[in-house]
Amino acid sequence: MNHFPTNTWRVFKFGGASVKDADAVRNAVSLVEHYGQEPLAVVVSAMAKTTNALESVVQALTHGQSAEAEALLAPVVSFHREVVHQLGLADTDLPGKLHAHWQSLLQAAPTPYAAAYDAVVGGGEWASAHILVAALVQRGLPARWADARNSIITSAEHRRASVDFAATTERLAHWPASGIVVTQGFVGATADGVPTTLGREGSDYTAAVLAHCLEADEVTIWKDVPGVLSGDPRYFPNPIQLNEIPYREAVELAYYGASVIHPKTIQPLQAKGIVLRVRSFVDPELPSTCVGGTEKLEPKVPCFIRKANQVLVSVSSRDLRFLAERDLAHLYSQFHAHGAEVNAVQHGATQTSFALTHDSVLFPELLVALQADFRVVYNDNLVLYTVRHPDDEAIHWVRAQGDRILEQSTRTTFQALVRA
Repeated sequence: MNHFPTNTWRVFKFGGASVKDADAVRNAVSLVEHYGQEPLAVVVSAMAKTTNALESVVQALTHGQSAEAEALLAPVVSFHREVVHQLGLADTDLPGKLHAHWQSLLQAAPTPYAAAYDAVVGGGEWASAHILVAALVQRGLPARWADARNSIITSAEHRRASVDFAATTERLAHWPASGIVVTQGFVGATADGVPTTLGREGSDYTAAVLAHCLEADEVTIWKDVPGVLSGDPRYFPNPIQLNEIPYREAVELAYYGASVIHPKTIQPLQAKGIVLRVRSFVDPELPSTCVGGTEKLEPKVPCFIRKANQVLVSVSSRDLRFLAERDLAHLYSQFHAHGAEVNAVQHGATQTSFALTHDSVLFPELLVALQADFRVVYNDNLVLYTVRHPDDEAIHWVRAQGDRILEQSTRTTFQALVRA
């Protein structure tokens, strides 16, 4: 690692898979040591499955089920304790910090769900970041902790807060431009210190925000694949690696659900011409994918995206009147108010259908709100397939995946919603 400060920041982001256990943390330390350049900001996600577990804890707490919440948290506590032991950090002050941290999560007040969610669920990132800091220091690297809730300043919208870039830049100006700063992804806080989150899988966005505000040269996202592929190999046959992706194309891929890049990540980077690299933490010497600084997708091939857990909500007037722009504006205001993620839309004269990502807590509330003014029917347990730059073979493959209940095509994109 270059220990000579250059006054130019670099940003590394480690997702849940890259810190999923003790061996993965050791590997992350090695990547920082061999590929990092000071000053370096390191953004860390929660360890594998921790966020899902903490979401269950939040639900129990908001229902006043404190004993159940503690029982749900117990495996998370045990897992992190074992990681600390395997890393040889049991004799440091880290176990005590983690114990106090987990206990503080259980003390979260049974406030409305969204506020409680933001107060608790980011606890996984707090734990993994502290473990990584301790492991880096153990290796002799100049690492220190910075709480993202003191640096990433946001609006007060829980679960989908907007970043105040001016206030965040002002806070980050106090970071010494040397060494390694480790912080949590996904989380922030209002100027008054109320915890917020940036949206599920928002750690990539955190890395982009830091890069923008610190005027970094480059962001590296470490993944278990060598770069961005033309499709998730778990679902699509024979995907190939994309070598170069323009900013605009990356935004489109992320918007439609490409899991490698968070939808909000690209704009802060494009605004300052910051390069994003997606590299393999399994074999970091493999060629990476570079986002930015190019005009064309290379190679230009169909890109497949699969989004599960979808629900198709069809909204119609009660008296066969047309759904006008005023109705659509009202519908979108309800989606915004209830944190609904709209992934596809198809309009008709008296009915409009929306493909939404299903949220078991918030969707019932949205449904009640919509039914106050409209006739509403819905189908759940659906999968949305999107193909950027489709050809006939790609469209045929998607159509063969199941019973389609929505299909549409534009100049550059084909979408089909099918029964899972």
